[in-house]
Parts: sequence; structure tokens; C-alpha cells
Amino acid sequence: MTAGFDPARDDRPFRRIGLAAEHESPENPHGSEVRVALTPGGVEALVRSGCTVAVERGAGVAMGYSDASYRAAGAAVQSRGDLYRGKDLVIKLKGPAHHDLARMDPGSSLLCMAHAQSIPKRIAVADARAVNLIAMELIRESPELLTDSYIRSRLAMEKIFAGLDGHSSPQVPDACSVAFVGFSADAFGAVQYAARCRPRSLQVLQRHPPGRDAGDGHGSCRAPGLLTVGVDELAEIAAGIPPPHVDEHRAGQTLKAFGKRRIQCLHETGRAGALFGIDLALARNRHLRGPACLRTAILGYGNVAFGALDECLRHGVPTVDILTKRATERPQVQRYLRNSDLIINGVEQPPQVRGRSYIITDDDLRTVLRPGTVVVDLVGGCATNRTAVEPIVECTYPADPYTVRNGVCLASVWGWPLMGFQKESVECYSRQIVQVLLHDEQLINGLGAAPPGILQALVAGPVLGRRPSSQRMALSATLGG
Repeated sequence: MTAGFDPARDDRPFRRIGLAAEHESPENPHGSEVRVALTPGGVEALVRSGCTVAVERGAGVAMGYSDASYRAAGAAVQSRGDLYRGKDLVIKLKGPAHHDLARMDPGSSLLCMAHAQSIPKRIAVADARAVNLIAMELIRESPELLTDSYIRSRLAMEKIFAGLDGHSSPQVPDACSVAFVGFSADAFGAVQYAARCRPRSLQVLQRHPPGRDAGDGHGSCRAPGLLTVGVDELAEIAAGIPPPHVDEHRAGQTLKAFGKRRIQCLHETGRAGALFGIDLALARNRHLRGPACLRTAILGYGNVAFGALDECLRHGVPTVDILTKRATERPQVQRYLRNSDLIINGVEQPPQVRGRSYIITDDDLRTVLRPGTVVVDLVGGCATNRTAVEPIVECTYPADPYTVRNGVCLASVWGWPLMGFQKESVECYSRQIVQVLLHDEQLINGLGAAPPGILQALVAGPVLGRRPSSQRMALSATLGG
């Protein structure tokens, strides 16, 4: 054991911090991953809190952050060999190479995207070295947090459903299709609520359909059963919901023990995947004269899917089909697969069905999907941790982002923001890591005082035994960020 280190130090605060650079690793075999987990501003925040911070030489150069900028923030600059030693906590974006992990001192901790299910050897190396491995992607709100904006959006949608002709309850009629006109972050709650109500179909449009004036009654369902909801009108309704109604709704909800991921760039992941898919679909299909001709379907309606939706609308895709649980059932899903030029998967399946149940099957690849169709998988996985797209077994990489089978392009890049949103994702990660370390979860105080949202993200090391035995380790397959 390294002098001065003892596994009992798990209860001590993290005061000596290392920020590691990205190198070739299981997630980064071609060296394409060049992002860094903390900006100089993030490092400065840790230094102001009383931490001693060392940054690996060249860690931020590819993102425009020089070693000098980190020194100006109060950090020392170290070699790769020194960075992993003598630290209480090492922070890295993606998981390190196994030999770097083995350099760490027993009893120290590593915070990174660990991807335990996809790379089990990393767990074995951390356990053998007595390093506490905190999977950044598994840190979650504890308990689940429902924001006022999200609740207002949902309540506005309930009010619209309740106002439909001859329909008194806040549920969409079974025969009704729902189309949102435009999209904004404040519409998130409404779109998710509509999706969970199992409409006949769910779409997001650039503009109101022909024959439908944007100014007429947005809460009525007209023949042949289409309810259109303008996001501006939705925002007006949401703004008129009094605060007591928001509080009443929150009080009536059974909150989950763990909510959304605390450290993620899922929106940027979705945007990058959609941007790549649009460009590839247009390149592979010469008859498509631009994004306005693209028939696009997105599977799922979570954060990563809404990032893809956002990018599609920014590029002028006129209509995006959002495939809800009802739409992904067979045989309905095959109609969407057959008629789409671009299909984007944002469905992250529960661990118990991964590798057993698929939304897009190998048979669909042979008999349903048309040659030239582009399938973009935003979730990712590997042979031991499959995605909902059966033809995709392993992730692709930025150096070789897609494969072609039966004329269909299949892309599942490990690190989607590398394809167009590198700087944005770095800034996002840095803000969130600092928030987890210094503010909400106060991880800087060490694992002995860590809240449940941190402890459930432990996947290896001596502190692992502190997690309640009844608490099953969460598994995340979202590798795109």
C-alpha cells in the first residue's frame, strides 16, 4: 500500500484533486475522445473551496484550454504518470485505461463515466487496487425533482385534454392524434405527458397543418381526430396556472427514490446524433433535396430524444413522428420504419429486457427498412449490454461512425457530442460536476458523508459495501455523452 494511504480514509474529505486527460481506452480506442471534464473555471471553483488541484499536461488543449489557463485558475500541471498518484479524487470524463487506473493509491477515488456493465474489467481492476469507482453516469437526483416549469407544462396539457369536446377527464381520447406545433424546453412536460397518454399518434410540426389557423381553438379535437397544440398557446396556459396548483400537484406525486441523471449532456448527445443523421440521410439519398424532404421518426421521449427533436426542427425537418410505447408495439412500429428516411433511437430499455426485446429487429433490417434509410442509435451498448436496435451490437466511433447492412446505414457512436457539440458538452459537464462536488451533493466532503444519489453510483472499491444490500446497482447504457 502506498505510504500515507489507508482504506479507512474513505470518510475523509476530498482535498487533493486530479483532473486527468483523455487517452486511448476501451471507450476511446482511436483516441478520438479529446474532451476534458472540467474547464479552468471549474478548477478555479475547486481551488477557491480549499482544494489542491493538479491537471494533467495538455488535458484541455483540444478544447482551447491551455495549461497556462489552468495554472491561472490555481492548479498545478503534472505528467500522466504523476496525475493518478497522491490524490484523494481523480476526475476524468470517460473511463481511464486499465493501467492508469492501476496507478491510483489504495483508498483513493475515481469519478468518471465508468460504464460498468459494458466494461466489467474496469470493475475488477478498481477492486483489486481498492479504488472507489464512482460512475458519473449513475449519479442521480435523490429523491426525484419535479421543477415548477415541468409541472406547469404538464398541467397545461391536462387542461387542454380536459377541454376537448365531450371529454371531461384529462386524458387524450383513444382515437385522437396529437400534434405539437413548434417545440421549446418549457414544453417538455406537456409532450411527455401526451406521450404517456397513448395517443393514436404523436408528432411535432414546424407549422400548423393546412386548414388549421394557428389562432383558432387549440384545445379542440377536430375530425378526423387531430388535436394541434401550439407551444406559444401552451405557454400562455402554463403561465396562468397559480402556484398553489403547482404545489398541490407536486404534493400528490409519489416521487421516485432516484430521479434524473445529475451529470449528463443528453440534449447535446441528441442534437449531435440528429445532425449526423440528417447529413448522412441527405448524402445517401440524392432524391432528397434538403431537410424539408426528410421523413423522420424518433423512438422515445426522454432527454436525449428531445435533443434530437430540437436539432431536427432547427434544420427545417417539417414533421417529426415521436414513437410512444403504443407506436413501438408491433405491427404499428413497422409502418413508421417503412416510411421513414431517418430513424433515431432514444429508448433506453430496463436492464432486464436488454438483449431480449428489440424495437428494430434484424428481420426489419431485411424486410421492412428501405435501402438508404439511416438509423441513428443515441443509447449505445455492446454485446453484453444491447440497445433496442438489434442490428447494432457494438458502438461505432467518430473515426468510423456508421456501417451499412442491406443498404441501411447504422450509426451508434460512443461519444456523440464529439460529432459536433464538443465545447458545449464540456461546459455542461464542468458546471454539473462542480455542482455535485461543492453544492447539492457536497461530494467534496468524502464518501463517508455521501448522500444516496452518490452511493448508488458506486460500482467498485472498499466503500461499495456501505450501499444498502437491498439497493440494486443501477445500470446505464447511455454511452453517447
